[in-house]
Amino acid sequence: RARLRYMDDLLRSQMSQFLVNEICQLQLRMIGERLAIALIAAQGDFTTHKAFKDEYVPAKIFKALEIAYPAFFPTPCSMLKTGEGSWHFDDVGQGSSITREEVESIWNRSGDQLHKGSTKRYLKNDQTANMLGTAQVKEKIWNLMMDHMIVLSDQKSRFHVHMARFDDTIRCHFIFLDAENGTARVEVYNAQLG
Repeated sequence: RARLRYMDDLLRSQMSQFLVNEICQLQLRMIGERLAIALIAAQGDFTTHKAFKDEYVPAKIFKALEIAYPAFFPTPCSMLKTGEGSWHFDDVGQGSSITREEVESIWNRSGDQLHKGSTKRYLKNDQTANMLGTAQVKEKIWNLMMDHMIVLSDQKSRFHVHMARFDDTIRCHFIFLDAENGTARVEVYNAQLG
């Protein structure tokens, strides 16, 4: 959230667009890496986590997660309490959300933009920046992060996260599905973030 807010501020600033874009590309790269690690943690999979203790490439981590947990990537999902013990779920979420493929692609592209490698490559890159594209990617990440659900390792439980954009609110819930009765039990998860 701090990285996304920083990008919000940068994109409104009067700083050089080339510099703003470079800083935003670094933030997008870091967000992709943190997301990959967070998805391992969400599964409570310490075996996979150990295997990737020195790895940070989202595509590699996602591929390993997909083998064990085919539905590992978060999906947009809003959750609204409608009464005592009653909830409404909306799988549309906040709008167009970032996908796994886009996270992988953004991470790869950001590396190309941040690591010039040689004088020839540096000089080949012009000083223009696609600020609209950067802003659109940032918004897609915000849309997913604000309200998303993760299928957990048992494939029957879900973890829902609501992360407010303009204040520090974070609400998390475990959702335990009962397919036999067509119901779900929702439990608040009180995380201590510090």
